[in-house]
Amino acid sequence: MAVGVVPGLIIGLREGIEAALVIGIILAYLTKIEQKPLHRFVYLGAGLAVLASLAAAALFALLIGEFEGTAEELFEGFAAILAVVVLTSMVLWMMKAAKNIRQHVEQRIDLLVNRRQVMGLASLAFIAVFREGMETVLFMAGLAGSTPPADVAAGVGIGLLVAAFLGYGVFAASWKINLRRFFQVTGLVLIIIAAGLFALGIHELQEAGVLPWLSGTVYDLSLTFSDGPSNPIGNLLRGLVGYNDNPTQLEVVAYVSYWVFTALAYWGIKTGRIAIVTRPLRQAWRTLKRSVGRAASEELDAQ
Repeated sequence: MAVGVVPGLIIGLREGIEAALVIGIILAYLTKIEQKPLHRFVYLGAGLAVLASLAAAALFALLIGEFEGTAEELFEGFAAILAVVVLTSMVLWMMKAAKNIRQHVEQRIDLLVNRRQVMGLASLAFIAVFREGMETVLFMAGLAGSTPPADVAAGVGIGLLVAAFLGYGVFAASWKINLRRFFQVTGLVLIIIAAGLFALGIHELQEAGVLPWLSGTVYDLSLTFSDGPSNPIGNLLRGLVGYNDNPTQLEVVAYVSYWVFTALAYWGIKTGRIAIVTRPLRQAWRTLKRSVGRAASEELDAQ
């Protein structure tokens, strides 16, 4: 099995179902309020979003091909970490917002229809689809350092086709699918993939010399259970969970830290105590902005 097909299929299926869910809600509600002629604006927005997502994917593919050596490692490292941030935020957001998403979308549609802002419906559909498209593109870029892009693209394509089929079944043929369970299972799988992707991003940045700390090797299984093409299972695990046959200390710390953070965020959302996670993040962000501002001020004074 090609190493990138499985994670690509999962992300394509997940993102495709999310987009189909929102578009299905919009179309169903317009039909319910006897505004079926407005469906064409929804299709227009969704179609433009698909084209824009494909253009973004082509741009990323061109960018990846332009980088070599250290520049390539930097790009792949930052792309992987950015993909992790987006994926994790998306999964955690869906945990919190999924039960109210229908109500939120229907309220927005009422407002747009009452104000006769028909192009607003196209914009609503565009944003819903393009957001999922960009998340998929970021994921594909993040996996560039560990899996062949063609494998990832094939997996994403299969996942999107399956998502389109299921989306049609749910909203057109009234299939009974437990979407809550679907998002729970795929959310857990995406968190597992994101944890490995985060460690991979740290590895690439260490290779580029950006993170020189804790560079000692924790273990070395390159001769017994390699993560390369010579070992299909290890190679598949590299794409699925970020397996590395000779990780550094910083990679292991990053991997464990990601799981600790995600577990705390999950607990915070379930118990309503998410401030335990967000408060330190806000404080760290304020400290970073002050440090950057102070450094910029000192540079200006020096000039």
